[in-house]
Amino acid sequence: MTDSRSRIIDRIARSTGGNFSADSLEENFKALTVKHTSPPVQPKMEMSDPVATFISEASRNGARVAKLESMAQVTQWLRENANNTTSSARFHLSPSILNQALDWDGLTTTTETPTAAESCGVVQAHTGIAETGTVMSLSDECPSGLLFLVERLVIVIAREDIVAYQEDAWQRLRARNTLPRTVNWITGPSRTADIEQQIQIGAHGPREADYLVIEKTF
Repeated sequence: MTDSRSRIIDRIARSTGGNFSADSLEENFKALTVKHTSPPVQPKMEMSDPVATFISEASRNGARVAKLESMAQVTQWLRENANNTTSSARFHLSPSILNQALDWDGLTTTTETPTAAESCGVVQAHTGIAETGTVMSLSDECPSGLLFLVERLVIVIAREDIVAYQEDAWQRLRARNTLPRTVNWITGPSRTADIEQQIQIGAHGPREADYLVIEKTF
């Protein structure tokens, strides 16, 4: 270990009151990351039905939400609700969606990276968070570019994957035992007020967002 790194570690140890050995740095780091801490204060919300809260919050943030009985209904929903908005719609599929045995007849699909407007991404969320109407997407299940480069984003999420608070989502992620390279959080269409304090839709990502809540298990 270099002298500069040793000095940095010693400085951290003194400031935190720890007694870290440079040789056991990795072990100490792992021990600290799994150390039990008190749960954070969570906002008081009516959470008798997290799915209902998720739908309400997602709608409040500009997402269109539809409930489907099963995964098999996704492509029919796309034909009726997404394919009519433009005759040249191309549906960019995430790997997790592509692996589903769905009937894509009549729909133009691709796995290429979106490069043009009038494209539509269809992805599957890892977890939905009721308190903010947010969905969590993992990079090993969906390329990050697919979330930001399409004009319209359709997110499929199973009812059983919706949790009450964001801390619950992190716990689900830890339970996988394999961390993805990137975790993306999506709350409705892309928007910003950075320019003259005026809300701009689609500045950094999709202009439209649809959440399809699937009632039955995949």
